[in-house]
Parts: sequence; C-alpha cells; structure tokens
Amino acid sequence: MLLKIFRTTILTSALLCTPAIAQAATLTTESSQSITFRNTVNRDLGQQLQTALDQARGDIPGAAVAIISPKGNWFGASGVADIATGRQLQSSDRFQIGSITKTFVATTTLQLVEEDILNLDDKLTDRLPISVTDWIPNANQITLRQLLNHTSGVPDYTDVLFRWAAVNPGVFFNNWQPELLVSFIDGLEASFQPGDAWQYSNTNYLLLGMVVEAATNNSIAQEIRDRILEPLALSNTFFAEEETIPGGYVRGYWDFDQNGTLNDISTANLSWAWASGAMVSNTSDLATFIHALIGGKLLEPDTLQQMLTTISPITSQNYTTYGLGIGTLESPNRFWYIHRGQTLGYRSNMWYSPLENITYIELINARSSRNLAGATLTTLRRYEPPAAVPEPRTLLSVLLITVGMLTVRARPGV
Repeated sequence: MLLKIFRTTILTSALLCTPAIAQAATLTTESSQSITFRNTVNRDLGQQLQTALDQARGDIPGAAVAIISPKGNWFGASGVADIATGRQLQSSDRFQIGSITKTFVATTTLQLVEEDILNLDDKLTDRLPISVTDWIPNANQITLRQLLNHTSGVPDYTDVLFRWAAVNPGVFFNNWQPELLVSFIDGLEASFQPGDAWQYSNTNYLLLGMVVEAATNNSIAQEIRDRILEPLALSNTFFAEEETIPGGYVRGYWDFDQNGTLNDISTANLSWAWASGAMVSNTSDLATFIHALIGGKLLEPDTLQQMLTTISPITSQNYTTYGLGIGTLESPNRFWYIHRGQTLGYRSNMWYSPLENITYIELINARSSRNLAGATLTTLRRYEPPAAVPEPRTLLSVLLITVGMLTVRARPGV
C-alpha cells in the first residue's frame, strides 16, 4: 500500500484569538498556558442542547458533553454516575478516557524531541534493551515516528489479551507490567514492513511509554504531569494505577455476557492499558488540553506541524487520516482533529474543528456505539439566537427622550 502524506497548514493563533473564544478563555498571569472555560451559552441554547443530549443518550447510563463554540460554551451531563446508588452525573465528573491517553503520550514524546533527548528517526533498538526488542518484529527498522503514527507493523497486544479475557475476564483485574504486556506479541509476525501501511496498534504506545521512561529516567505518568497537566492546571486528569485519584471517577459498565445486563467494570486494573489508554479526565480538562495543543501552547510550530501531518489511505472506522498521536475526521463540509478512546466500560471523544472553531468533548460510562455528537452538534449549528429586544427601562428612556425633544421643538422662538 502506498501511503500519502498530507501536510496541514496550521493557524495556531486562530484557536484562541477569535473574539468569541477570547472572551470565553481566561488566561492566567502565572502561566500563559493555563486556560479556563466556563458555561457561557444563553439559557435557550443550553436547554436545547440538554434536551438533545437527554434524547440521544438512550440506554447509556451516563454521558457528559462539552462544546466550546462561537455561540458560547456548554458543559452538560445526562443520566447517572452510578447505577447502584442512582447518583446523578455531573458535567465535572471524571471518566476513563482510553486512547485519548495516546495524544498525551505523543505530546510528551514530541517535547522530548524538541529538547534533543529523542529523535523521530531513532530506531526502537536504539532506545530499548534487547530483552524487549527481541519480542518486536523488525525492531531494528522501526522508528519512533512509525510508532506514533501506527505505521510500524507491530501486532496489537490487546488482541491477545481480549482472547484470554473471553475465557477468563479476571485478566483485566491483574496488575500488569508493560514489559509483560509487550511480551504477548512474542513470536507473532509483523502485520507489514515498517512504513508500508497503517494499522492501529496499542503496542506502539506501550513501547513509546517505555522509550520515554528510559530516556528520562522518570515514569511516563510523571513526565505527562510535569509537562502537560501542571502547566495547564488540569486538576481532574490523572494516570490511573500510577497516581492517586482523589474522589475517583464515575462507574463504568459493560454487557460482556451480551445478555442485556450491564456489569460494573469500574474496578478493573487499568495497568492493562498503561501508556496506550490508562488516563482519567473530565470534559473541561480535555477541552483545555486540545485547545492548548492545537493552539500552539505545548509544542513549537514546526513540531506541531509534524504532529498534524497525516497519512492516508488508512483502514479505520474511527479516523479519515492519522498523524502523530492525533487523527482527522473528514467529510465534504466538515474537518475535525480528533482522538477517540474506549476501555472496558467507557467511551470518549475529543474533537476540534478549525473550520467552525468548535471543540466537542464526549465521555460516557459504557461500551456503546450510540451517536451523541450528531444530535448535539446539529442542535448547535441550527440554533439562531433571538433578536435582541430592548429592556423595559431602555424603552422608557427612549420614550422620555423623544417626548422631551418634541417639547423643545414646540417652544416658541426655538
């Protein structure tokens, strides 16, 4: 397969400098990277978006959605955070975010490239010990760039893990080490020669997490915290199993027996996903992150250009093209930078449209293919704010001024 490279022209200033977004974003004086969003939509639009979300949610236990747009910012929630207790979901609640973790790992890796600690053309054998690379087909040819954009040909360890889980679901409750997870592909053939094709593989990001740790002598969780979470004040984002999460996160559900019963899978140990998908966050933090990333707050322009340079064709139901830890979703009238995520009982979407200047974040606490974005985004696009009507006091003032002018004109000699 011949892969084509698409270079994207980036207007980094457009994201945070348009009037609507500039008013909605508060940049602190302590850090120019810190962005805080608040609800700014009018009541009418907010109610319409809430109705759309409630109707679209269907049988999903709970869903939280954030929309940042020129028509205002909206943070909504529908359903429950916990079926057993009936606790209502709040828009600020945290969820597992699955593979959106990859965008955090990719950003961290690219910062290390900027610092000349890593190079995108480094081979896997340059960065990891032979005890690991011996399990990887073509390890001496695979580059960090190919890990980032899923053109390495490395088999996906989760294919093996889920086959085991079909017999023994308890494997998801084990405390896994990344080296052991990578060893699952030992003996498997490469899907293709490095760089020849595209295939999404979670193993790529396990390996990147190990590369970052080897290069920095620090945990991937701490590197992400130091480089992204702390500078952006993302107080609701954590690397599960490696960090304490005060207050935890919402319960997640999966009908793994396919008998119509949703099983609480929240206590599964996220070490099985590690650098490919173990992070937890909420809609506000993810909106802040994608704005900072695409807005040029985390990477230099040239590096961001490389991140957003995508390859095609790819075989994927989730992405039209894919770059370095971020993909696109494209249609004749729409263009989004996106990453999706899914763990055992959670699904996540993080989208930004440079054409419409809209950010869409969606977090749900179930494995479900139900489409929520269509309903809420259609509601947003169709909404036209009512024409401004002067307040009664304003009308009275106009009337008094008019009467006064007529009185003056009626005076003799004037």
